[in-house]
Amino acid sequence: MRILFLFFIGFFIAEADQSFLVNTHIRMLPKIMALDTHLASKAASSKIIFAIVYDSNKKANAQSIADEMNRVHNGKISTISFTAVALSVEELMVRKETAFVYLIQQCNSQSVKKVAAWGIANTVPTFSYDVNDLEFGILGSISVERSTIVYINKNTLKEGKFRFNDTLFQIARLVE
Repeated sequence: MRILFLFFIGFFIAEADQSFLVNTHIRMLPKIMALDTHLASKAASSKIIFAIVYDSNKKANAQSIADEMNRVHNGKISTISFTAVALSVEELMVRKETAFVYLIQQCNSQSVKKVAAWGIANTVPTFSYDVNDLEFGILGSISVERSTIVYINKNTLKEGKFRFNDTLFQIARLVE
């Protein structure tokens, strides 16, 4: 009975931890997007498109993150109007007006590589739920350790010719 109880406690802690990280991403990523100095040139209209990207059958997860991001930020960060939309990897590849990408958790490595390559080719910053995705060419991720840490892939930053306000580099850790 104790083992079962401990199992449930562990499960709930893991779920709470995962939810906390997603909420941290929802609150921080639009602020990081606002530090992109070329953001205005990526929007066909006055509203920036922030893509929440998923693969396989995770559209509901991506849509709930997009809805929560729109609710929390009310479509605006600083003086920038934006809207978060859920897109599949395939939909992302054909849309040109996307200005920032967030790849949700548990995407397969082929999808991660595809999104990373697309981001570099189109100079669109790509962030991921999983810090380990940096090895596939994703630009950045946020981790909550003792404090909240923004990781930026130094090689992808150079290759994609991304430009951010210096504030980002004061708070981020560059990794290779």
